[in-house]
Amino acid sequence: MRIPVLIFLSFWLIGFAPNDARKANEAYERGDYAEAAELYRSAIEQDPDNPRLYYNLGNALAQSGDVDEAARAYDQYRSMTEDAAQESLADYNQGRMLTDTENFDEALNYFREALKKNPDDEDARYNYELARKKMEQQQQEQQNQEQNQQNDDQQQDQQQQQNNQEQQQDQQQNEQQQNNPNQDQEQQRDQQQQQRPEELTREEAENLLDALEELERDLLENQKKESSQSNTRNEKDW
Repeated sequence: MRIPVLIFLSFWLIGFAPNDARKANEAYERGDYAEAAELYRSAIEQDPDNPRLYYNLGNALAQSGDVDEAARAYDQYRSMTEDAAQESLADYNQGRMLTDTENFDEALNYFREALKKNPDDEDARYNYELARKKMEQQQQEQQNQEQNQQNDDQQQDQQQQQNNQEQQQDQQQNEQQQNNPNQDQEQQRDQQQQQRPEELTREEAENLLDALEELERDLLENQKKESSQSNTRNEKDW
């Protein structure tokens, strides 16, 4: 797997660089990027017309996470050189720096510039594709988050509407109770009366008892008549 890294140009400084530049290279090599940046600035004060110092300063700042200052150093470097291949190195490094900070859209622009100036740069081509895939993944994740947020908002709206409806119903019931405080008591009393069996007056009870006795006498008489008729039919006719 190809490992994307910043391209460092320490070999440009050998033999003619100020002493601070050599120390800066050493600090960069051991990973002390903050010290390397300070030493490169000191070297630039001694040799302000050396574009390579701005390039390596940009690398040290990029490794330190100071993206804005690194971009200014790379811009200064590009303004001081007319060699397209060398300019492409700054474009490549700036694209790598922006990829690391997940600014994929800007990174793609710098990788394109690097490939325009140096079409044979396979590292720039590889990192261009890598940044493009990461940007697509980032966009997909953002779309998923927006969709999830939209679904959450819809659920919250539905829940809020339901809560509002319940509150309105409760308010209406409270208003009805306030307007007719005895309504519930009347309803309960009506229900109790409907469930309670009807009570007979004394006169109604006596009349009912008389009616039952009369019905019982009629039944006895009918039974006697039926018995008498049955005996008559059973007698033999000589």
